Amino acid sequence: MDVSLKLLSESLLSFYPAMVKYIQFPIINQLWARLSIYALISLLFIDKSVFPKLLSGTGILLAITSVFHVWSSYVGFKNLESGVSYSIFYVYPLLIILLAGNKFKFYYLLPLIGVFLLSYPNFKNGASKDHIIGLLGIIGATLSEVGIYFMVKRLQNKNPWNTVLISYLLPAIFLTIILNKKAIPNEPNQSYKQLLLLILGNALIGVIGYTLRFYTINRLPSNLYGILSYFGVVMAYVYGYMLNEEKITIMKIMGSLIIVISALFFFQ
Repeated sequence: MDVSLKLLSESLLSFYPAMVKYIQFPIINQLWARLSIYALISLLFIDKSVFPKLLSGTGILLAITSVFHVWSSYVGFKNLESGVSYSIFYVYPLLIILLAGNKFKFYYLLPLIGVFLLSYPNFKNGASKDHIIGLLGIIGATLSEVGIYFMVKRLQNKNPWNTVLISYLLPAIFLTIILNKKAIPNEPNQSYKQLLLLILGNALIGVIGYTLRFYTINRLPSNLYGILSYFGVVMAYVYGYMLNEEKITIMKIMGSLIIVISALFFFQ
């Protein structure tokens, strides 16, 4: 059952790269929508054990890291193709294994080869500003996801909704104050269809996907959790093709496969 929930989580969350790229709202407004929707929905399901942890050192650090993670991932998703950005992002489970104290082995270099193959087509004729920004963004998202994993482990919330609230409530309040009435800009190129996708994408796909991810972090062995995470890479390519008509090339397939195959070594 836990394996099925993990696969469902990854299939939902891998929709984000294509969705962020498709919706024309500025990143800051998409960020606010996600933080606010996640926080409001989680309030319905939390228990009282969340309150001491909400303002704890680990809780505040998790909130700061989470908002940076969402912002940097959106920058990466906006400026890179869905499958490429998600494949690079999924170096994070391998970094978790390294930071857990494992000795270095030659196959630890395989993910870097995969990332190179994914990035090379965008940089071979001179890197554009957008590609550089996108790559830096997705690297920031990758590193912050590693930090989130260990912080969630440390908090040990039995109720995953508590973790969602801790991650998003304080940043949502802070960003609401900053944006004030400009949270949802009224611009001609932003249709009601995109607004609906923004709301439902976060309320259904995002909240359910992240809650299941937090739920399975404490219920699956690290090696199995890591391998199952790579199901999202495949789905990111599917969504990118369906929503944004992004082409799937041999180079992208090779780079992604190398990253996925390396996971089999890491998590054996």
